[in-house]
Amino acid sequence: MNHLNIFRGPESVANYYNPDNSPPLPLVEIPDRLNPFRRDGVRIYAKLLTALPAQNVKSLPALGMLLAQPDAADKSIVEASSGSTVLSLGILSRVLWGNERVTAFVTNKKHPDSLKLLRFFGLKVSLYGGLAQQEPTDPRGIMQRLRESTARDINICYPGQYDNEDNWKSHERWTGPQILSQLPEINIFCTTVGTGGCITGTGKYLKSQNPSIQVVGVFNVFGDPTPGPRHFYGFHTCGFPWKGTVDSQQEVSSADAYRMSMKLSREGIIAGPSSGEALHGLLDYIAEAKSNGKLQGLADAATGETSCVFTCSDLPYQYLDGYFQKLAKDDFSPIENEVRTLSMEVPSSFRGRQLTKVLLAFQILLSCDQDRHDERWILDPQRAADMLNTRYPSSSGKEDEAYGTQISERSVQNRVAKSKSGNKGGFIGWVKTCFMGIEPPGEASSLEGFVQQSLVVLDLRSARDFLRRHIKGAHQMSLDTLCPGAAAGVDLFGDADAVYKVWTNLQILLGEPRTADVLGNVKRHGTPVLVLCYNGEVSRLATSLLRANGVEALSVRGGTDELWKVLDDE
Repeated sequence: MNHLNIFRGPESVANYYNPDNSPPLPLVEIPDRLNPFRRDGVRIYAKLLTALPAQNVKSLPALGMLLAQPDAADKSIVEASSGSTVLSLGILSRVLWGNERVTAFVTNKKHPDSLKLLRFFGLKVSLYGGLAQQEPTDPRGIMQRLRESTARDINICYPGQYDNEDNWKSHERWTGPQILSQLPEINIFCTTVGTGGCITGTGKYLKSQNPSIQVVGVFNVFGDPTPGPRHFYGFHTCGFPWKGTVDSQQEVSSADAYRMSMKLSREGIIAGPSSGEALHGLLDYIAEAKSNGKLQGLADAATGETSCVFTCSDLPYQYLDGYFQKLAKDDFSPIENEVRTLSMEVPSSFRGRQLTKVLLAFQILLSCDQDRHDERWILDPQRAADMLNTRYPSSSGKEDEAYGTQISERSVQNRVAKSKSGNKGGFIGWVKTCFMGIEPPGEASSLEGFVQQSLVVLDLRSARDFLRRHIKGAHQMSLDTLCPGAAAGVDLFGDADAVYKVWTNLQILLGEPRTADVLGNVKRHGTPVLVLCYNGEVSRLATSLLRANGVEALSVRGGTDELWKVLDDE
C-alpha cells in the first residue's frame, strides 16, 4: 500500500486510479445534527466514494469493466449514460491506454451544463429522443441499439453497465472490503440503486462475512427522478444477483433527496442528490425499525450500538439548478441587495377610488452593472495628465467656454421644471421619477460639434462645476438633473441603491440621440474617450457601459479631485 499517496513514473496516473494502491476512502461519522437517532445508540457513517480520483462512485465499475476488456484499448467505446459512468469510462480509457474514442449516448432532455461537462472531458456526445431514463430490457431502447451495433462491428466496445457482471464485482472487490476493514461492527449498509452494482457487490461481500448485516436499497419515487438512482419498477428485472442481498427497499422523493444533500454539504460532507437520497432512505428505515420495536435487535450485542454506513456517490455542483427548482426559496439564504420593495403614497392627482399606495419591487444589483470592469481601464492621474497635456491644457472661466460643450444653467433649470410640471409622463412617469430616479425627458444634452480625433473627454460633473473648471474640448453630460448629487464624490459602490440609480440614468443619458451620434462617431474613428467625475467612481461605471458598447473608454483613479492636483503641480 502506498501510504504516502505519491505516484511516480510513466504509469503514475493509472496507478493513482487503482484503489489497491491507495489507502481506504474516508468513512466519516455524520454530525449529531443530521442523526436524530444518536440517543438511540445509532451511529451513522458516510462512505465518501466521492473521494475517488474521478470523484464519483461509477469510476470503480468503469475501471473493473475496462480491465476485464483489454481489447477495448483499440476500439471505440460507447455507453448509454449521461453522467458518472460514461464520464469515468472517458477518463479511464485515456489513463489506461490513451484511447480518446469514447461516445456518450445521452437523452436530449439532459441539461446543457451536463453536455458541456462531458465535452470538457473530451467525450463525444450522441443524443437520443424519447424516454430519458430507459429500461435496459427495452427491445427498442438505446441500450438494445448499442448491443446490436456492437454485434455488427467488432471495432466497437459497449461495456453495458446494466448487464456487465464486472460492474457489481468491482464493489465486491473494493467497496465491501474497505468498509468492513474500517468498521468491523457494521450492522446496516445503505445505498441508492441505479444499475444495482454498488448494492449488489458491496452487500454480497458484507453478507458473506456477516450474514446479519442488513442491506437497504433506496429508490426514486416513480415519476419523480433524482439523478443517478432508479425507481424500483425499472430495477426489479435487473440481472445482477441482488435478490439474495437486498433486505429492504425505501423510496425517497427528489425534493427530500436534494434537501438532505444540501444539509450534508453544509455540514462539511459535500455530497450530491443521490447521496442525500441514500441518507434520507436510511433514516426512514431506522425510523420504521424504531416504531416497530426492531431497532434494538439490529444493534451490536457487544456495544449495544447500531452502526450504519451509507454511500456518498456524487457531488452537488453539476446539479445546482435542480436544488433551486426542487426546494423552496426559504431553504436558501437571501441575496443582499438583489431586490428592493418600496411602498409609496400615490399623489392625489393619480389616485383612483381604491388606489392610495403602490408597492413595487425592483431588482437592484442583479439587473444592473453586469458588464465587465477592468483595472487596465483606470488611469493613474499622472498618466491621464500626460495624455491630456499632449492634446490640450486645463481651462477655467467663461473665456474658455468655446472649448467645451455643456448643458447650460438655463437648460438644466428648464429640464427640471418640465419634468415636475404638468405631470408629464402620467402615472408611469411618476413611478419612474420616484422609484428609479428617471425624470421625463426635457431638453437633450448638447454634445454637438464633434471633437478632436485624438481624444474625447466626457465630463459627468455638475454643470456649475464644469463651468468653474474643465478640460478644453470636454463634453459635459451631468447626472445631476436626474440623480442629484450622484457624481459628487459619493462612495458609489458602497451603496447598492446608488449603483442602480446611477447605472439606470447613465443608460438613459448615453442613449440620448445626440450623445449616441457622438459616440457613434467615436466608435467609427476608434477615438478613445476619457470619462471624468469627482472621485472616479461614477466614471468607472460609465467606462464599463461604454466599453460594453464598443467604445474605448478610460477613467481616472480619484477623478478630477486627483487629476487637478497633478495638473496644478505641472
